[in-house]
Amino acid sequence: MEEVNSGSIYENIFKENEYKKLLFSNLINRFGDSVESIAFVWIVYQITYSAAWSAIIFALNMLPNVIVQPFAGVIVEKLNKKHVVIATHFLRAFIIILFVILFRLDMVNPLVLSIFTILITTAESFNMPAGNAFVVQVLKEEDINAGISLITVINGVATLVGSGSGGFIIAKLGVGAAMFTDVATFIIAAILIALIKDGCEIFNENAGEKISKDGGFIKMLKEGIRYVFMTPEVRNFCVICVVLNCLIVPITALQAPIADKIFGMGSELLSIGGVFASIGGIIGASVLPYLSKKLSPFGITMIGIAMLAVGTGSVALGRFVRGNAVLSYALVSICLFIVMSATSLVGGILNIQFMKSVDKDFMARASAVFNSFAIAATPFGSLIVSMLVTRISVSHMLIVDASLAIGALLVLMILRPSLGRS
Repeated sequence: MEEVNSGSIYENIFKENEYKKLLFSNLINRFGDSVESIAFVWIVYQITYSAAWSAIIFALNMLPNVIVQPFAGVIVEKLNKKHVVIATHFLRAFIIILFVILFRLDMVNPLVLSIFTILITTAESFNMPAGNAFVVQVLKEEDINAGISLITVINGVATLVGSGSGGFIIAKLGVGAAMFTDVATFIIAAILIALIKDGCEIFNENAGEKISKDGGFIKMLKEGIRYVFMTPEVRNFCVICVVLNCLIVPITALQAPIADKIFGMGSELLSIGGVFASIGGIIGASVLPYLSKKLSPFGITMIGIAMLAVGTGSVALGRFVRGNAVLSYALVSICLFIVMSATSLVGGILNIQFMKSVDKDFMARASAVFNSFAIAATPFGSLIVSMLVTRISVSHMLIVDASLAIGALLVLMILRPSLGRS
């Protein structure tokens, strides 16, 4: 493996003005989304005062990304990716403005919440495949590792800051101000994308002309799905990502029971653990370009899943420090830091390899199918966890999860699936 020059990994991409615009656009957009997500959760509970409705809204928020996105990817494949990203930013801004107006007029009820949730996420279903395809157009191939990793780091920082400031904005200025913060960030992000030079779109325009001649909507959809499942590396990325998302479900879906049943603590444990989880995700993405210079994608994936098994299984040790605040905070912080670092490493390297391996003629469609399966793993895993946790304790559930991670690790060692070139 080549030697790592720590000063050169990000040096090249910082010289690219178009990439810097893309990076800042992601930063602004993710910050707004983080503020809006807190505001929307608050609005849902304020209107319904129902945990059941909160769960329903959460499910509806994921539904379009599972069902709509594969079809959206086909449509996006024929369009100018940059224009789709800009249009969906403005569309989401308009939807949120309309929602805030209705909220101010006291016209929002659970049905209206459900409709707007679906509308916003449907717009995101078009934005995501277009955004993934556009990133490849902006970045040079040799800069993909560092470029995507840095976007992940920046998104993590923006989420951390947005989540922290969101509560302050709501407390001081109200939920309307928080929602309008998201509107402003959508508009700014769209303007930044618009400022990226048209030269980045040359491939997209040519590809669009080529694809338009290939056939109709159904044919393109079938080709996209077939491409994902018939291309070994892409299929492997998809399977591993689904397994990864299923493995992290217990640690995310059972946060409150973990705090109460295992540690005998309250929500403050989740807050502190959440901070260290975010830091772990940021650091994992930060070190990924350096690791990718030394290790193969398969090696990074193995390390990440091993870390996930250790972090998840160690949370179950909380019963030995139950009631001790200092030790509980320390254990949860370390475990969640490890878990999110692992998730960031595996998810990051799979995303990078995906961008490198997928034929650009199929990027939007393949990305949409890939995202759809990955996201679907969360509700599927949640359903399994909800059934198992009625029969076994929370700590035993985490031990089972860690055992499954070890099992996945052994299967990978035996099969050694191809994850593309470094």
